[in-house]
Amino acid sequence: MVMTLFGQSLNTLLRRIHECSVSTQVRVGINILYGLKQLHEVGYVHRDIKPANLAVGRRGQETRVIHMLDFGLAREYVIRSEGTVKMRIPRTGTLFRGTTRYCSANAHKRSEQGRPDDLWSMLYVLAEMRGPLPWDRVRGKEEIGKVKEATSDMKLCRNSPKEILDIAIHLRSLNYYTRPDYLLIYNKLAAVMSKCHYRYSDPYDWEKTKYSSHRRHSRRGRRSSASTTSYSSVDS
Repeated sequence: MVMTLFGQSLNTLLRRIHECSVSTQVRVGINILYGLKQLHEVGYVHRDIKPANLAVGRRGQETRVIHMLDFGLAREYVIRSEGTVKMRIPRTGTLFRGTTRYCSANAHKRSEQGRPDDLWSMLYVLAEMRGPLPWDRVRGKEEIGKVKEATSDMKLCRNSPKEILDIAIHLRSLNYYTRPDYLLIYNKLAAVMSKCHYRYSDPYDWEKTKYSSHRRHSRRGRRSSASTTSYSSVDS
């Protein structure tokens, strides 16, 4: 098996910054949405979307792209037979699959996960980029599930643009069989980009931190070099 090498995970990158800007949030969202749409279109759900399973490219323009990793919990939600494709009948009482912090409330109920569940995980990732999730300090799978059920979309998206709340409202309207309106979700995120004049070429927040750190080290290096030169001149 040959696998592409990627850069750092979103989990690692987000630790560098206290809180993400809306610019970084919506661009990450567009990247995740694109990956999920491609995966869903070929008949699979991921079931474990989280920052640790998302990574930037290794170098050059690839560092602008967020890649989806770890398909160990992925499941085919369609059945292909004799040239036809139909959706699997959802099971009841399934085993828990996912990560408690980011899985959908539906996953906590041991219900079959479909395309909307991946998008709920995406929404939780985006919401957390702007501040702690309401269940951030809650421990225990069952307890976290209860808090998710009790958390309003307004509270979940309190630090995000209204368009993120609109996405949550759309997800509420879906069930296992419903195909999400990926274009609607994209348009909501793109509307924020347009309204706030964000560009895809803008640096992500973690790139700004890296650049600032590099500049600080460079200035220290120049100051150190200048001091040494001055000392040598005096010494001579």
